[in-house]
Amino acid sequence: MGQYANVTSRKLYQFLKWLGNHKKVDVIIAGKHPIKITCQNNNESYPLPMSHAMMNKNIVKHFMEWLVKNEICTQQEFDERI
Repeated sequence: MGQYANVTSRKLYQFLKWLGNHKKVDVIIAGKHPIKITCQNNNESYPLPMSHAMMNKNIVKHFMEWLVKNEICTQQEFDERI
């Protein structure tokens, strides 16, 4: 998938739930606003703004790149779940 589209927050919440259960990350949900995803391998974190019903395609793309860079999941796994 070359270009990512806007994604609903509901779909992203489902992905984050799967990610927290199956991969080596800590997902900290604090209300509806920023969610902090922390990689257990190197302690890097990624804040994910969740205050809107739709997530911008650029945020989705950068989040996918961060996941791949930190070897949390592959681009193919991300594309299948999102």
